Amino acid sequence: MLAPSFFVLFTVLPLLASLLFFEFVRDYNMHRHTARRVLAVSSLLRRKPPRFSTFGLQWNFCYGELLLVAFLAIGNVVLFVYGWINQRRVLPRPGDPYSFDTVLELSGVVFGYSSVFNMAFLFLPCTRHCAWMEFFNISYTNGVKYHRWFGMLAIYGAILHAIPFYWLWTRQGVLSEKSLPCFDCQFDYWHVGYPKWFNVFGEISLIFMLAIICTSHPWVRRHLFETFYYVHHMYIPAVIFAVLHFNVIVWWVLPTLVLYLGSRAISRWNSLFSIQVLEFTRLPEGLVKIVLARSANQLEGGYDIGQFVYLNVPAISKLQWHAFTISSSPRTSPTSLTILAKSLGDWTEDLVQHAHECRDKEKLPVVYMDGYYGSSLAGYDEYSTVCLIGGGIGATPLFAILEDMVARLEKHDPSLPKQHVFLVMAIRELTLLGLLSPILMKIKHLDPRGENFTFRFNLTRTPSKAMLDTPIDYARLRVKSNIVQIGSNTQSGLFGGLRGPPTPFVEPMRSRNTKIVLYSAMFLPVTVLVLWLEFDNGVLMDHGKKTQYWPLQNFVEIGVVFLIPVVAYVMLMVNRWRRSPHSRNIKASSLDQHCNYSSIQPTSQEFTTSLKTLRDLVEDYDVACGSRPTMVQELREVVAKHNTASGTTIGVFISGPEALKAATDDAISDLGSNKFDVHAEEFEL
Repeated sequence: MLAPSFFVLFTVLPLLASLLFFEFVRDYNMHRHTARRVLAVSSLLRRKPPRFSTFGLQWNFCYGELLLVAFLAIGNVVLFVYGWINQRRVLPRPGDPYSFDTVLELSGVVFGYSSVFNMAFLFLPCTRHCAWMEFFNISYTNGVKYHRWFGMLAIYGAILHAIPFYWLWTRQGVLSEKSLPCFDCQFDYWHVGYPKWFNVFGEISLIFMLAIICTSHPWVRRHLFETFYYVHHMYIPAVIFAVLHFNVIVWWVLPTLVLYLGSRAISRWNSLFSIQVLEFTRLPEGLVKIVLARSANQLEGGYDIGQFVYLNVPAISKLQWHAFTISSSPRTSPTSLTILAKSLGDWTEDLVQHAHECRDKEKLPVVYMDGYYGSSLAGYDEYSTVCLIGGGIGATPLFAILEDMVARLEKHDPSLPKQHVFLVMAIRELTLLGLLSPILMKIKHLDPRGENFTFRFNLTRTPSKAMLDTPIDYARLRVKSNIVQIGSNTQSGLFGGLRGPPTPFVEPMRSRNTKIVLYSAMFLPVTVLVLWLEFDNGVLMDHGKKTQYWPLQNFVEIGVVFLIPVVAYVMLMVNRWRRSPHSRNIKASSLDQHCNYSSIQPTSQEFTTSLKTLRDLVEDYDVACGSRPTMVQELREVVAKHNTASGTTIGVFISGPEALKAATDDAISDLGSNKFDVHAEEFEL
């Protein structure tokens, strides 16, 4: 019981306690007033070290990522050294000489420890809406990158764990005897069946891991998503057989795996209920605008600017979920949210085609939504100078920030400090500028002299004359959709009574108290149950008297962990049943009466009459056509106009292609990274 006691005291309980604490300070307003020092540290960790181009040193990692790399390197080295020293106490076995075979066996064992060490952290970065990650301003999108790091290290460690043993068995001439199963042997610890099946279970786990890493290549994710999706679920048998191979692994993975499974249960629950679609419009240049209804109760349907959602359209794919950043502000769209998508891959190409089909049929699609995810960008008001840098369709998070700024300026929000805002956008699609035009017109009305807002627009390709002469469709920007929503079939079965027609989105398990109850209900029972199962050499092994049942003992222990989503589903069902029928069946007419889901509209008619075509828009905002922004020049202007007396750094919010991010990183490095606090959005999920 030494290992279980150690893991409970130093992993399970600390993680649970930290989760409960972070839930108390998760709300952004409380977060920034109670954890400014943490935010300051987070700002420092996001900076990138200076680049010494003379020596060819190009840093792609920020300080925080370098610390993580150092932690992984040091952790694996320390564990390797500790494992080697610890195993030297028993290897070589009494009577055997210290030889190369001993080195191979020692290497195999310690690389196994390394694999398990990395596996212990594998599930935490890919846990959606994890308070532990978001408290340190690590959004889910950025965290997935670290999940890939841990995954590769865990699988490479497993490979290095297996190779020395295969080499050793080949040298000894017992490869088939050690690596193949037996079906007529006894399983107890003192017979040949135990080491044989001990090895076979590890081999099966490794096979599943190899399948996962081979199908996790970016090309497979983009072009064969369903293959990637299905094969990635092999992590379940991979973990199960790993625990069958080495029982202690259950304690290494239990804390983060329980948290991950709980988040997956909530996501799966969201996929059961279709969302009311308010607008589904195909726009020029391969763009689509989607407006979805959300609960008017901000405790159920509220979101923060900068967050994203997953959308599933069964007509395109029943399995594939696509991430989209919300491009509207909750202040201007109290009962809806807006998504802007562009045809960039197979799924989004099908989405554009589906929008065309829905327009012809005058019907709206069935859409499922899972959210909200990602860290808030509401902290833009912490800076006296804000620089928004966007590229292409990736600039949509900046649309939400601009909308939010305008809404607060209109209401003369006293909490919004006087700021100088720079907007630098590099786009290919002139349609995006047309979509942004209502916000720009409102800004021009609020800041006619341009004292607080500076715009720099670059159209990376020269538009055709026909495109420039395209009228700005103000009528479409104002008018709400009158297309009928397609009804979803009410299904029978376990969840049949909960299903119904499309309704406004409600984020389940949102309240702090509910989350605390959920975490406690997941962690405490499963920990106690696994402790009980392992008590006194195993309950299912009759406390060590019937060791032939060790596979059953190990399987039940990890099986208990994988059953934890049942707890989440029960709480989700209770939570949904408690909602009143009125809140579940909001009438469309009532929703339309109170919903404002279009972009911020210009208050003065003169804007709509003076800017009639996209050409007028290009000329009015001095859009540079056929060129890209020179980031050093743009940021040098930002630094020159920054009020250093404010005592704050320049808040840089960047969202777009990697080339734009790299150019911005280079410019910031040249101008001094200590002058900037960079918030970069990651889209490679």
